[in-house]
Amino acid sequence: MKMLRPTLVRRVTLALLPAFALVWLVLMARQFYNATDRQALDQNLQTLGDNVLASIAAIDNAGEARAIVAATSALLNHSYRTNNVPGSVLMELRDARGARLFFSPEGGRASLRASAGKVSGADLNGQQFRVYRGDAARWSLLVAAPQLSAWWLIRSMGGGLTVDMLIAFPFVLLPIWVAVARGLRPLQRLSDRIVAKGPDDLAALGFDPKYAELRPLTAALDRLLAQLRDKLAREHRFVQDAAHELRTPLAVVLAQAHVLVMTADPAQRVDAERRMGQAIARASHLIEQLLALAQIDHQATPAPHAADVAQLLRRELALLAPAAIARAIDLSLEAPDVLPHALDLHAFESIVHNLVGNALAYVQRGGQVRVVLQRRGGGLCLSVADDGPGIAAPLRTLVFDRFFRGSGHDAPGAGLGLAIVRAAAARLHGSVSLEAGIDGRGCTFVVAIMAPQ
Repeated sequence: MKMLRPTLVRRVTLALLPAFALVWLVLMARQFYNATDRQALDQNLQTLGDNVLASIAAIDNAGEARAIVAATSALLNHSYRTNNVPGSVLMELRDARGARLFFSPEGGRASLRASAGKVSGADLNGQQFRVYRGDAARWSLLVAAPQLSAWWLIRSMGGGLTVDMLIAFPFVLLPIWVAVARGLRPLQRLSDRIVAKGPDDLAALGFDPKYAELRPLTAALDRLLAQLRDKLAREHRFVQDAAHELRTPLAVVLAQAHVLVMTADPAQRVDAERRMGQAIARASHLIEQLLALAQIDHQATPAPHAADVAQLLRRELALLAPAAIARAIDLSLEAPDVLPHALDLHAFESIVHNLVGNALAYVQRGGQVRVVLQRRGGGLCLSVADDGPGIAAPLRTLVFDRFFRGSGHDAPGAGLGLAIVRAAAARLHGSVSLEAGIDGRGCTFVVAIMAPQ
């Protein structure tokens, strides 16, 4: 349901709730600490007692002094009752001889005791008090303040603080909601611009957002569109090149089929059959390589499969050995007896088949092809070196392009083998590079295969 889908505005609103709860807890902790800080409470009690004592210190009349203390006691206890504070403030006034002149009626028959100039604790009528005593020339004053329970303090402060936070919440929420809503408008405009693009329109968005936070998004979208344009252009060229490469063998097949139909000369028929077979083999090889490249390019990368890579390499070279023997090529392998590693087996087989197959095709009769496999760091290094004609330096950056074929040789091929190697190496999170060959002649293709991720 649309109404139940999460939205950024709703998420920000809900995020404020735990934020406010955290603020409530912090403020409650601070207020509770202040309300239970004995040093601060004793200081407040000391200040209250000193002020009351100062107000009666110059009075000679006992009645007047008693009236001031009684009025102060009544005022404080009225405030306690009004605010539902449990307990009462007790005040006791004595003259210089120690006779009691006044004691707060809330204290009953209790009596206050404390050392002069100090605040100490006392238990009166089952409740804990902090007691102050101050002495003047004519009077001695004792003031006892009740120690409030932690539960009452939490309940009292929590209620008032909760009301304050509830009042503040909408005033905090409103500007944030407005800011988020306004901040999302450029994103909505960007979305509208993307929706308005046609199915074949991969041009850059050309959108310059007002907020810096959105610029990485628009830049990433423009890069993605550029990558799609490049990919489509490459695929378009690929289809054109594939069609061009297939056109030649198919034209040969058509021409030789016409010869077979029209001629009665046995020699011409044999030659036509030979040419037709070569064209069909070339077309079949090209289609096989196109399918291999498409499979490597577009299939999801499978999970690495643990295997003995040295044994796998020996098996692949055994399949290619007849071609080497037929041309008297020295095909050698340098590898450990056992080399376990986890990788995409199909991609590795494609690399070996194409690199060694290319070397066997391009190296002159009686040449050398040297294959080396070794551990490097946490990955593998596979090199295929030969002493063939090599590749000119200006062309070395082009040999991995699709359908690129060098000149000056008659080896069959469609120019896809090294493109397949590069794609397979990327699939293995590795890379392929081209170096000088054996004794400075020919080529060495080095494939670095990274450790499984």
